[in-house]
Amino acid sequence: MPLHPLMPVHPLMPAAAAVVAALTATPVAAATVQQTLLTCQVSTTSERPITFEPPVRLLPRNVTARATIVLTGCASSAPSAAGLRSGVMTVHSTGRASCAGVRDVRGKGTITWYGADGTQTGVSTVRPSVEQVSGYNPGDMLLGGRVTKGSLAGSSLAGTATPTSNVNACATRGLGAVHGTGRITFTS
Repeated sequence: MPLHPLMPVHPLMPAAAAVVAALTATPVAAATVQQTLLTCQVSTTSERPITFEPPVRLLPRNVTARATIVLTGCASSAPSAAGLRSGVMTVHSTGRASCAGVRDVRGKGTITWYGADGTQTGVSTVRPSVEQVSGYNPGDMLLGGRVTKGSLAGSSLAGTATPTSNVNACATRGLGAVHGTGRITFTS
């Protein structure tokens, strides 16, 4: 609205005009949206639980976790993941773990992928890397990180699992192994 020479000027008008000018002159950055590429169910096998060396206890200490995790029922929403229906992830990582969580996770692993007909369709190299996992399942330290090479290279992975074996003795006797099931998601 144009100002009339006899119209009183409100003290906030110049400031409001400056804000409006700044908002209209500065382009608004678009928010980065992660695209889900693939989601799979994960589980340990009866023969191969996730193992911890030394066993996880009440107080935090450096622990190495190793696992062979089966990925099944994979559903893709991107062409780059269309042929991936299941997989086997072999991974090991280290972190400062306790019964209540894990910090500073680092490691390496691979995922061998299979198509709907059961034939191998690719291999991914993964780098588990999580700053912190809070919760009662230190096995989650294996389900976060990045795919560095192969199928889905450049994507992030994040997942959680629920223990299917008894973890009640973690604080008193330590936890050397755990079975579990859960879900993992790969995003771009």
